[in-house]
Amino acid sequence: MRLTMTLVLIAIGVVVLALGARMYLSGHQTPAGQPPLANLATTSLDTLKTEFNRSSDGVRLILLLSPT
Repeated sequence: MRLTMTLVLIAIGVVVLALGARMYLSGHQTPAGQPPLANLATTSLDTLKTEFNRSSDGVRLILLLSPT
């Protein structure tokens, strides 16, 4: 009984990891009409500033997330 439960938990873990890897590796898509997502790097800060200032007539939001 204990061996069966362990195998079931391992199988569930493998499935969850496989689904997570698939989501991560499949790329990111945005809805129609929305500009594509951009990676923020030190080389792209000028582009970010330009795009941010271009839409000054609407609500603007920058969300920075850190994995730590």
